Amino acid sequence: MGSMGQAGLSTLCEEETLIRFDHVPSYSEFFDRCLLPNRPCILPPALISQWNVVKSQAWHRKPSSSRVSSSSDKGDDSVNWEALAQDYGSHTSPVVVIHINAEGKTIEERTEMTIASAIDLIQKHKLKQDKDGVQSIYIKDWHLIKQLRSQPTVDEPYSVPNLFADDWMNNIHPSGTAGEVDDFRFVYAGTAGSQTLLHRDVYTSYSWSTNVVGRKKWHIFPPRAIPHLRRFPAVETSQLVSDIQTLQTLMKDSNRKDYLQLERAWELMQGIDQEEGETIFIPSNWYHQVSNVTEAISINRNWCNSINLPSLYEAIKRELEHVEESLCDVRDMLSDSSGGKDGDEWKREFYVLVQDVAVKDAGWAWKGFWDMVVRDLEHPATKQDLRPKDGWVKERLLPLVKDFVLREDGKWLDGERIQNTAQRCKGLLEDMR
Repeated sequence: MGSMGQAGLSTLCEEETLIRFDHVPSYSEFFDRCLLPNRPCILPPALISQWNVVKSQAWHRKPSSSRVSSSSDKGDDSVNWEALAQDYGSHTSPVVVIHINAEGKTIEERTEMTIASAIDLIQKHKLKQDKDGVQSIYIKDWHLIKQLRSQPTVDEPYSVPNLFADDWMNNIHPSGTAGEVDDFRFVYAGTAGSQTLLHRDVYTSYSWSTNVVGRKKWHIFPPRAIPHLRRFPAVETSQLVSDIQTLQTLMKDSNRKDYLQLERAWELMQGIDQEEGETIFIPSNWYHQVSNVTEAISINRNWCNSINLPSLYEAIKRELEHVEESLCDVRDMLSDSSGGKDGDEWKREFYVLVQDVAVKDAGWAWKGFWDMVVRDLEHPATKQDLRPKDGWVKERLLPLVKDFVLREDGKWLDGERIQNTAQRCKGLLEDMR
């Protein structure tokens, strides 16, 4: 059972406490108990029992295989790294290596490399043949499915569970494997102690994560805890505490001058143990930190649909507002240099720049958002009984379109044809019954 934060049980609302299902819920139950209330849950191994990689145990080291004992693995040596290298060695992925330098400082290096090269590093680490005080190695954001689809003879290791099939972010035609098509379908594989520090997922999207091999520890915070995690709670753009360890250290300092509400955040924290075979659902705008208790491989997706799309829309609006504020000097320069000759034509250049900065920071902005929405309205990601009714979707999303057509930036982005796409969405929604 997942452990709670210091006073989590008494402080959390019922709809914030994680549900640990002992059965695979129907879509209707998942919709009512998790999606609508934005509530986290753990789903049992039965959810993934038919996955190819589960039935074959291809990513598990066979019990008869020789094992390499290492204190860094805490006695857990269950990943079949050799099989990963053999099947996917030519794939590429970001790899994060944490090491301690000569001055005793923790250094993080993030490098793009082949899976074969990453696993070579991992094997050297397990044999203690690495240098520079390596603490952990983590293959992160590995686009396995996207790269596999350029190898049509190789079977995909898993299929998306029905509960998560209404996935607008990854509603990509199987032929969409070219470099210009992005996705949010990842595999993470790392040594014991590797981790992802405190964060929320892109633009408050959902995420689900299945432990195929190994165990993880999660620390999760509901959205209302976010101000308490800030250096200055009332300032939305204020820096958030970076990780659980720093949070705990700061709380011990009774004389600290900032991060004064961390105790309130800690009261809302839930510590969750995720066992092998279990799947966790992280709702919109929940901050979380994840650590591999053992060496582990997980399958993860960021996703969204009509239920949390309003949250994504508002998150994009806030992000663009922050970018505009950071570019206020550029705005003034463009306005002054126009000299009033072309009226407000300078705004076109400014708002295109804002979009470009947001895309570089978060991966997408208005164009990506509305392209995603129109794609799913025209070609739904799943069948009707695994998504909300059309009338419900219409009521949920029409206000977003009506808000967008009134936005000043939207009026100046016609070169990207974003307004046209939003208007197509409006027409499709109005036709829903």
